[in-house]
Amino acid sequence: MRKSWTGLLTVIALLAVISVSYRFLHEEIAVDRCLSGLHGSFDYSTMSCDLKENHIYVPYHARHPHDLQLLALALGTMTIALLVNRAKL
Repeated sequence: MRKSWTGLLTVIALLAVISVSYRFLHEEIAVDRCLSGLHGSFDYSTMSCDLKENHIYVPYHARHPHDLQLLALALGTMTIALLVNRAKL
């Protein structure tokens, strides 16, 4: 029973890590493509490239203020669950 519980926690934490990482990389690639490839300005309110107007830079942590805490919690949970699971072997 304990193995399945720690395994479930590990899977949930891994999904959270993948979700945060995917969102960060997806946004990073979109902004880079807009700025470098199209020489436009990225509009963070609509998450689109604007070739006519300049838009202010909005930092990632301002747009997603809880991602760092979620990532730290998920990695910590995954580490603890894996250590507990390994100790029980």
